[in-house]
Amino acid sequence: MIRYLAYGSNIDETQMCQRCRDGAVLVSIAKLHGYRFIINTRGVATVVPQSYSEVYGIVWSITEACEKSLDCCEGVKYKTYTKETVNVEIVTGKSVAALTYLASDNTPGSTRAGYMEKIVAAAERHRLPDKYIEELRAWLPTSS
Repeated sequence: MIRYLAYGSNIDETQMCQRCRDGAVLVSIAKLHGYRFIINTRGVATVVPQSYSEVYGIVWSITEACEKSLDCCEGVKYKTYTKETVNVEIVTGKSVAALTYLASDNTPGSTRAGYMEKIVAAAERHRLPDKYIEELRAWLPTSS
């Protein structure tokens, strides 16, 4: 099995069930040190290096078939996202290596309609830290 760190819409269990039909198993909440969450100009999530910042997400245990499905969904073939291995801290305090996807577009932008709402709702269900959920909420679209 492969450890995969989700920090964007893939923290949503329903979406992961759709993308990983042969099963993705939630392993732990995790913290990625030295990165911050942004929405890029394509309107989707990525993480960018930033000292003294941290991103919370979910580590899933996935199969090779699931990884191929995620590669397709994330546009790896088209270099929309690249795959990286990062070290994350899971709830027990242990550091583990996990695969994650980093967008090639790392310029801050505005979120797509309904996208951040899904991420915030999943972050609340997984009980990510309140301070971090507030950081995510800051990316919600403002009503005009």
